[in-house]
Amino acid sequence: MSLPPVNVSRRAFLAGLSALGGASLLPATANATPVLRQAPDGGAGLIRNPEFGNGVMAGVPRTDGATLWTRVGGAGGTGSVGTGSLGSGSTSSASGGELALIVSKREDLSSPVLANRVQVRENADGTVNFDVNGLAPGETYYYQFRGSGGESPVGRFRTLRPADSNEPVRIGWFTCQGFEEGYYAAHRHLAAEDLDFVVCLGDYVYEFTKPGVRGIEINAYPQTIDAMRDKYRRYRTDADLRLMHSQHAFIPIWDDHEFRNNYSKDGWHFPVISDIEGAIGFQQKKQWAWQSWFEHMPVPRFANDPTRTYRSLRVGRTVELFAPDTRQYRDAQACDDAAFAVCAEADAPGRTMLGAAQKQWLLDGMTQSDARWKVVANANMMMGMVVADNGSRAFMDTWDGYGAERAEILSTAAQNVENLVLVTGDDHDGYAGELWDTGFAPGTPSGAQANAPGTQRAGVEFVVPSVTSSNTGDGGATGSSDTGGARDEEANRLANNPHLKYADMVGHGYGVLEVDGAEARFQFRAVDRLNRNSGVQTTKALRTPAGQSVIDTL
Repeated sequence: MSLPPVNVSRRAFLAGLSALGGASLLPATANATPVLRQAPDGGAGLIRNPEFGNGVMAGVPRTDGATLWTRVGGAGGTGSVGTGSLGSGSTSSASGGELALIVSKREDLSSPVLANRVQVRENADGTVNFDVNGLAPGETYYYQFRGSGGESPVGRFRTLRPADSNEPVRIGWFTCQGFEEGYYAAHRHLAAEDLDFVVCLGDYVYEFTKPGVRGIEINAYPQTIDAMRDKYRRYRTDADLRLMHSQHAFIPIWDDHEFRNNYSKDGWHFPVISDIEGAIGFQQKKQWAWQSWFEHMPVPRFANDPTRTYRSLRVGRTVELFAPDTRQYRDAQACDDAAFAVCAEADAPGRTMLGAAQKQWLLDGMTQSDARWKVVANANMMMGMVVADNGSRAFMDTWDGYGAERAEILSTAAQNVENLVLVTGDDHDGYAGELWDTGFAPGTPSGAQANAPGTQRAGVEFVVPSVTSSNTGDGGATGSSDTGGARDEEANRLANNPHLKYADMVGHGYGVLEVDGAEARFQFRAVDRLNRNSGVQTTKALRTPAGQSVIDTL
């Protein structure tokens, strides 16, 4: 179980108002400045003149609340150098103390439903994670953190729909946003979408740097916890990213680049960094990477398992969302993390990506859920991806390297789960495919790699392209491209994977999933990562009718 949210009693509520200088509960008159907006200046003991350079977030929404987040401190990290550099950001140190938190159904924050003091955690990079409850389901709320002489931007979030709701559910999805490689116009457009919440499918920050339009990150392969924290400060210098977070509730999952590329529970396969790792061991650095993630994400901790991230959320009768952790518990990648390879070890029994306890949690959750749609936020591609007629698979870091466990999960789903939808990150390219009980549709090439053809359909999968991180169609650091080669590879993938119904190895952007009683619809939104002011277009819209694990074009 997670740590219980902080309950705000009537006594605590009134005490909070008193601490804010006796702010009125009465609604503001039309066109008047709300009384509460001036409370920080009269609030004895609040942090004086705080900066809120990293913005605000609401995370892991519930029917009765969410986890609200901010950080007291400057806007950025160590910065970048090179072409397109934004320069160094402020790293003004954060200290402990208290802020005021106001939550209201009104955008002007009048007539608050909560006014409380919250603690700034000095030993957690000046961050605040405050669990609010007692709110109404399916409602939009506004919130703001305040000190004496300074206040945060106003944030907005929607609580989850009530248990008996049959309303459609809309979810935004993004992944893989290397800061130097592009701009975050995708987040500006995500902010404007009408969504219940947004999910990050991993690789929110990158431990390495790839030169791009924003220069070269000088904090590559961070070796200390403060250097790891600096990654989050740096990424949140971007106004579009902060805007998205201020407009939607947020559910993050992690993948590998929050720490090290392709790491498993015991190490990683990426020799380029071996000479700069220093004396501090893998496990210590992994602990720091996870600590900085928890500090800078709006997520509640689990009381008896503080590094657990996997969880589920029920959104009325329409959706149950499962968010597994495909990184923390996994065995090392097969065949020394080979790519574009034939690898018998990939299907060896007993190899696990989820670990025994989490796998059972996922199987039990999916089979026992009575939600209309079971939606899985999946960091690494589940469907098979064959790249040649000898049956070789693209990457051992995906479920292609954990074939026996994949078959167990998909076979269970094929027999016992209706309306399964996976939305996946990590690959940087965009795909849509139909899931079979082995991961491969009938007719998939085998050759030297035994890609056993499936006999039952299990669900569908949509793979979201990267926000900015380079994909198959991208070339040099400043954005030269090889779209012709990428289009040829799309054709190759479609020919070798009959379960694959759509491939885009050129575009960047995000995805929107909308589900109702009749069908699930997925739209791929594309932006130009090299254009700070890029517009957005829908490049593909697909549908899956309820009761059928097939993908059709809208």
